[in-house]
Formats: sequence, C-alpha cells, structure tokens
Amino acid sequence: MPPKALISYSWDSEEHKDWVRELAERLRMNGVDIRLDQWHVAPGQSLTQFMEVEITTCDFVLIICTKNYYIKSLNRRGGVGYEQQIISGHLAAGQPREKFIPIVRQGSFEPGDDCAVPPHFAGIFAVDMREGVEFAHSQDQVLRTIFKTPLHAPPTIGQPPEWGADVMDDVEEIRLATLDLDGWELQSGLAQNHRTPETFYMPGEKERRALDEGDVVKLVFEIAIPPDRDDPESPETFGERMWVIVKRRVGPYYVGELNNIPVTSDEQENLALGGEVVFLPEHVIDIHD
Repeated sequence: MPPKALISYSWDSEEHKDWVRELAERLRMNGVDIRLDQWHVAPGQSLTQFMEVEITTCDFVLIICTKNYYIKSLNRRGGVGYEQQIISGHLAAGQPREKFIPIVRQGSFEPGDDCAVPPHFAGIFAVDMREGVEFAHSQDQVLRTIFKTPLHAPPTIGQPPEWGADVMDDVEEIRLATLDLDGWELQSGLAQNHRTPETFYMPGEKERRALDEGDVVKLVFEIAIPPDRDDPESPETFGERMWVIVKRRVGPYYVGELNNIPVTSDEQENLALGGEVVFLPEHVIDIHD
C-alpha cells in the first residue's frame, strides 16, 4: 500500500490552488496517494467530513503554509480553521508530530507580520518551497520524509580504538598539527564531503579505519605562508592536496610521512618532503591503489 497524505491549504487564489494541485500531481506520480479536496470532494459532499476522515486515516498531512493560512488558522476561520482544530486535537491526544509536515510556500518562517507557520508548528522542521528555492530539491525532501529515506543517514558505529598500555605514553605526545604552532594543519575531508556530497568523493569509513603500514593516502593541507611585502593582498595560507605514507598507528591516530614536495617549499620551512604527519581517518580523501 502506498503511503497516504492529505494536503491542507487555504484557498488564497486560483493561482495558489493550481500550484497546490500541481504539487499533488507530482507527489502522486512519485508513489504517494495524495488526498486533495479538488479531486475527492464533489459538489454536495461535506468538506468537513472529508477533512475529519482524511486527517484521521492519512499517514501524513502536508500543511501548505502562507500568510493567509496562518491568519485563518490563528482565528479558526473557514475550512482551515476547522482543520486546525482537528489537528490540534490530534496533537493534544498524543499523535506524533512527524505526521504533520509544514511546507512554506509564501511568507516567513519566523514570528511577525509576514509569518506563515501556525504557532502549533513553531519549532517544527518545515520544508521551504518559496519562490526562488529549487523546487526539485524541496520536493525530494518531502518524498524522502514520507518514505523515511533521509538524504544523509548516520554511519555505522565503528569499533572503539585499542588503547593498549604499550601505546599510552605515545598517545600523550601525539597531536594534530595546528597553524599557530606548526605553520600548517589538515582539513577534514569528512566535513567537506558532508557539505558537498555530490562533488567531493572520499573512501568509506571502513577503508579509512583499516589502513596499514605502507598504505599511501591523500590529505588536504592548509599551509601558512609569510606575507608578501610587495603585495598586501597576498593570501596568508595555501591549500594543497598531498600524499602521505602510513608508518604506524597510535590509538585513533595514524602517523605518516609526507611523500610530496609542497608547492610552497620556497616560501616556508614548516612542512617538507619526509616530514611527519599525524592524521585521523576523517582527514583521508583518497587511498592510493
């Protein structure tokens, strides 16, 4: 059985009703049994009965939020006001809030004169479908929520580091380099991968945590550069991706040896070919085959 979702909205204008219907059509084409008054309520039938039945039986209720919807909801006016009474009753009775998905089409998320989100949905993660926002991305958010398929799932929890007694003395001396103390530092590949997953590839966590002596990995370095006296606008750091040979593991850290000559070798003396590099699995952006 496909998931069933009711669309709750205000009849702001014919253009707005058309937009809601087009959204409903797109969701139905993607496997959701959308319940919409424009399709399922004929002349002579009861709108209030339709609302009562669908809010109760649907798996989700999509709330199309506009400034007008907010005002009608707040003042309990018309069909929107009646729907909000039913929804408030369901929430008060313990229905999970996840059933109700606010979608902001016009207006503001924040309280104020232009607010679109009714008070009982304040603080709830709402989907942004306002003009100027990429519609395909917002639609994907709604579909992933309905089908319980998040874009970013948490990774599997790995094994804790082996803190053997024979490495504890070394652990106390091991640390990651920093710009202020060492003149260079490493950038987190994992953080960059989370920011731009479509464009930034990196090996899986299992591979990054299973490196052995002799493996060659690529890391992202940020290297401090002395200022150019003739160019006050010159950059203070230089980013470079370089290869490192794994030498040993100490607790959660890897200790390696730089296998590149930095482009900035003539400008700084803090990092050079053969220098020691301490890094974590999250810094590895590639593993040499």
